[in-house]
Amino acid sequence: MAKRYQSVFFDADDTLFDYPQAERAALLACLDEFQIPADPGAFIAAYRRHNHDIWKEFERGEIDQAFLRVERFRRLAAGIGLPALPLEKVSSFYLEALSGHSQLLPGALETIRGLAERFPLALITNGIAAVQNRRFAASPITSCFRAVVISEEIGIAKPDPRIFAPALQKIGVQAADILYVGDSVTSDMAAARNAGMDFCWVNPGGLPVPAGFAPVFVIAAISEFPIL
Repeated sequence: MAKRYQSVFFDADDTLFDYPQAERAALLACLDEFQIPADPGAFIAAYRRHNHDIWKEFERGEIDQAFLRVERFRRLAAGIGLPALPLEKVSSFYLEALSGHSQLLPGALETIRGLAERFPLALITNGIAAVQNRRFAASPITSCFRAVVISEEIGIAKPDPRIFAPALQKIGVQAADILYVGDSVTSDMAAARNAGMDFCWVNPGGLPVPAGFAPVFVIAAISEFPIL
């Protein structure tokens, strides 16, 4: 018999929100605003490499978000030869531009609205608070969530299982009765394992399940979310 969950928790970016689309738009705005002499494709690809690496450092607790915000652009500038890039200004502009984009992935709104009729839902994100709060405020999906937890606001980030505590307390459920849905192995999947939650892996690349993990569900997109 399938397990009866009491609540479903979700990651935000790349699970429900189309982060690559928002990121691309914000980076193109940076190129235009600062008249950066770089090929757009190369600029975006280089940023994504450095951003990926630095968020992993953040997840491991090696750096904080204040450092992350500027350091990713410092590495980008060094990597593609932009020594005059005004790092602090570019970082601030980028975050402001990014916060204006709240595009959802196909099927996300329908899936969440349907689930919200049956379960109390929570949204759990490691994102930067000023960015996520503005994006969430502009999205029709946010009203479906009983609890929204942003790591920067509580000082705890995934994969630390304590990030779930505010949502568990607000909804009044135990970790063992939750299904957590996310796309990241090192952030979401690890956080679910650390908290003792079942996990649904959004895995659009069809990657093999990493050793040491056992997601209950593996789906290619949120539109494939299983009927619980």
